[in-house]
Formats: sequence, C-alpha cells, structure tokens
Amino acid sequence: MRVFKKIVTGILIAFGISSLISTIGLVVLLLVLRDGGESLPDRILLRVNLTERVRDQRPTKSILESKPKPNLRALVAGIRAAARDDRVDGLVVRLGNAQMGVAEIQELRDAIGDFREQDKFAHVFSEDLGGLGGGTGRYYLASAFDEIWLQSSGGVGLIGMAIQIPFARGVLDELEVEPRFGNRHEFKSGAEPFTRSALSDPARENLQALLNSLFDQIVAGVAERRDLEPSKVRTLVDNGPYLAAEAVQVGLVDKLGYFDEFIDDALELAEDDAEEVSIRRYLAGMEEPGDDAPQVALIYGTGTISNQDDTFGRSGFHARRIASRFAAAVEDEDIEAILFRVNSPGGSYIASDVVWREVSRAREAGKPVIVSMGRTAASGGYFVAMPATSIVAQPGTVTGSIGVYGGKFVSRKLWERLGVTWDGVHVGERATMWSFIDDFPPGAEDRFAAMLDFIYEDFTTKAMADRDLTAEQIDKVARGRVWSGREALEAGLVDRLGGYPVALDEIRKALELEPEDEINLVLWPKQLGFFERFMRTLKSGNIRTEIVLLFGTREVGGIDRLARELEPLVGDISAFTRPRGVLQMRPLSLRY
Repeated sequence: MRVFKKIVTGILIAFGISSLISTIGLVVLLLVLRDGGESLPDRILLRVNLTERVRDQRPTKSILESKPKPNLRALVAGIRAAARDDRVDGLVVRLGNAQMGVAEIQELRDAIGDFREQDKFAHVFSEDLGGLGGGTGRYYLASAFDEIWLQSSGGVGLIGMAIQIPFARGVLDELEVEPRFGNRHEFKSGAEPFTRSALSDPARENLQALLNSLFDQIVAGVAERRDLEPSKVRTLVDNGPYLAAEAVQVGLVDKLGYFDEFIDDALELAEDDAEEVSIRRYLAGMEEPGDDAPQVALIYGTGTISNQDDTFGRSGFHARRIASRFAAAVEDEDIEAILFRVNSPGGSYIASDVVWREVSRAREAGKPVIVSMGRTAASGGYFVAMPATSIVAQPGTVTGSIGVYGGKFVSRKLWERLGVTWDGVHVGERATMWSFIDDFPPGAEDRFAAMLDFIYEDFTTKAMADRDLTAEQIDKVARGRVWSGREALEAGLVDRLGGYPVALDEIRKALELEPEDEINLVLWPKQLGFFERFMRTLKSGNIRTEIVLLFGTREVGGIDRLARELEPLVGDISAFTRPRGVLQMRPLSLRY
C-alpha cells in the first residue's frame, strides 16, 4: 500500500510540475507575441534611465522578456539612431548612481554629443550628483547635456579623483606569512599590496600619470560642454562639493526642481503630441539592417581571463569558449569580419595565449578583427587584443600593463601558531615548489624566475610583431606600465580613439565599404530562441543555472547577494596566489 501511495504521489507531482512548466511556457509565449512588432508614436521624447549599472557585456535575456535590458552598446546605438530620427524631438535622462568607468562615460558622452549636434535638446535630471560622496564621474557625464537639472535637496560632488590601495604586508608580518612573489618589471605592481607597506616609486609614478591623464580628460570635457575655462573647472573641483543652490550660482547646474517638473518642462519643449518613449521600447521598434548588409560577428571578452568558470559559477572571460567563438565565426561564410569588445584586466597567461592564437588565425584567414576596448583592456586584456587588424580605445580606457607577476605565500609559521602541524610525503625534489606551506625548495626559485622571464619575453616579442614596434620602443611602453587610451595612442599601442562607432568605421575600411553603408552586427554566438533556451534549462539539472536561464541574472535570495559582495575579495586573493605567471592588472579602486 505504501509503495502504491508513493507511486501515485510521484505521478501527481510530475503532473503538477509538467502543468506548471506548460503554463509558464504559454504565458511567456503570449508575452513574446504581445511585445513583438510594437509601433512607435509619430512624435517621440526619448527617455533613458541611468539609475542602475549599465553593463558593457553580452546581454542576457530572461525568457519572460522579448528584449534584454539595454547594455552599453545598445544604449549608444539607440541614442545615435534617435539623433537622426525625425520623429524624435529630444532626449531626457534620469541619472543616478550608475557605476561607470571613464571610458564608458565617454562612450555615452560621444553619443549625447552626436544627438545634440542634430539640433535636438538633451536634458538630464538627478536627485543628487554625489553631493555627499564622490560625484566627479557622474558630473562628467551630466555635463554632456545642454541642460542639467538637480533636485534642490541634492548636491554636486565635483571633488576630483583618487586611487586608494590597501597594503597587507603589516598584517602578513604579524601572522608570520611570507609573500614570495616575482614580477617583470618595475611597473608591474600587482603583488605590491602583499609585498610592501606602500607604493613603490615606479608604481606611484605610473598611477599618478594615469590619474593625471584621466583627470585632464574630465576637466577638458566639462570645460568644453559648460563653456568654462579649464583653470576655472580645476578651481571648482578644489572648492567642491556644492549644495544645489551653490551649484547653480557657480554655473555647474542650470535648474533646480523635481523629476515631474523636469519631465513637464521637456514635454513643453517637444512637439504638442510628443509621447515619452523608453529607450528599451525605442530599441524594440528600430528597423534591422537589410539582408544584404555585411554580417559582422560581435564577440564580447569581459572579465578575468581564465579557462574555468569563476568562483561563483559565472563564465566571465572563459578563454576556450571565446576561442571557439572566433573559430566558428571564421568558419561561417556569412561572417565577413569580427568586432571583439574587450573589457578585461587580464588573467591567466596560458588562457590569454589561447585567445591570442584564435585572433591571429582569424586575421590569417582573411577576416578582419577590430578590437573595441572598454573600461579596461590591460595585461592579458591587451595580450588578446594585440594581433587585431585595428585597436580602438576611448581616451579614458586603461590599457597596456605589458608584464607579468606571480608567486605564492609561505604560511607554516602561522599554522604552528594556530596549533596546526603539516606533514606529508613527496616524490621529486621540487614537488612542493608551489606549496603554500613551505618556501621554494633548492633551485625552484630559479626555475620560477625563468618562467617569468619566458612569459615576459613571449609577451613583448608578440607585441613587437603584432604592433610593428622595435625592441627599443617596446621597452619604453612595456615593463608593466599602465596607460590611458590617450597615451596608448601616442605610444603605438592602439590605432584610434573612440567607441563603437569608430570601431564600426574601422570595419567599413577593412571591408572597403562606404562610410554610410550599413553593417549587420550579429551577437556571436547567436542568442538561442525561446524554446531552445527553455529546453536547455530543463536538461541542465542545475537549479541555480535553471533560475538564471529562466529569469536572467536577477537576484536569487540573500545567499546570491552575499556571494556578489564577497566576490571581489575572493577574486583579489585568488589573483595573488596563482603559482604561474599572471597577466593581470590589479583592479583600481578609483574614487571620483
């Protein structure tokens, strides 16, 4: 009888799950059908919400959505298309604490500037521009608009830029943990937080030069758009932050008011019958390029480069996966070129080399590869970009860092203090070379140094060949030095400054097209359809994966949120404990 009850219960549960899945599928299908082909009004006031983080990576799409949330490329494409759309009267943006790097801000500023050049108004509203915190980056973006509105209770935190780095050498000494790291060369400072108690002179010199370059760009951009002298902007920075009324008095803000007043004012400027249209809706209604337009594969390389998924199960910049995408794009006869968007501080040397080879093979096969650099494309992120046909970076992109470091910690004394003893057996005189308990055995440190020398030699030799540089030139631009995109152009590390539009212009040149010719940019690999993704979800057997595939990358409970909070710490520790050479620039804690 008990067996019979179990069988019946199992059948009922299975039937319930099947019905639930069918219902979800039907609802999703209805949502997709309902959203498809939505028409746009005759007069449009385009509305963009920048209160949340704008991601510069391959978009992920929930099966409950027909369109993913716009990423940076989609926002830029939408604003630039709206600039030339006679139906669009103006652009209104609600700006919040959306975290963006200087290069990402410049990407949006370029698009907003293009919009304004078409004799259309572009206004921005913010409750607060960092009045009680750093707001230099937010104000840099806001200054691109012809009118800035601020809530009267807010402020403008135009206070400058800073890089702050925690140094743990003192703690390690207290714990009797000895860092054993090597680097090539003096500017490759990734391990310094563990080997020193303060910045080395070369690292300080390099970071100050980088910060000066980025700040100069911000000052020049604000001065140009707000019709101020650069010296005046620097004085305003030194005297900040500002209350809302003060910001109006010194010319940083145009009007004070609330969001509803901001929208009403914009609607009065637009045509009488203009309707507010979100950027997401506008993108859904945009016409696709014609079938005869050349197809270009868009491949994203985002995050730390490795050959494994990261600590929390996300793929990041998975080298073999990226390499396979290049190989497939080369084999596909419909794909005529590749746009490689790189936003990475680097990572594993071996993994980076896997991608470098596929980028090289694509060029050898006659398919142009254009690299568009995002916020960061440094160390391994530069390594994978070197063999491209052309490299495009924003002036504020952080790049270069041609160098390597690696090493380990020696922790036996710490364990002894904790009352833990380690013992074991081994075969081979250097079997414990990468042990985090004991120091290098005799001769092992020399082999480690030889590995670092080889990696640096390989990096620089390939850079010389890929970028057509002499040994003298590479020595000046390498040695681990980090560059802004503006300085990288002068050093010969990149070819042009700009964002996606400039990269597409480079593709047209490579394909011998006219400047006005359309390009069909294909997200590569192509996104799966609804039923393909739904069936893959059912077959995965992984609950966390199923939730992500079904509902996108939204929060899934407190554990997931906690994991994201801890991820930078865990990633930082793992970056400094890899036994082999690391082509990675330590993420900058840039406050601005």
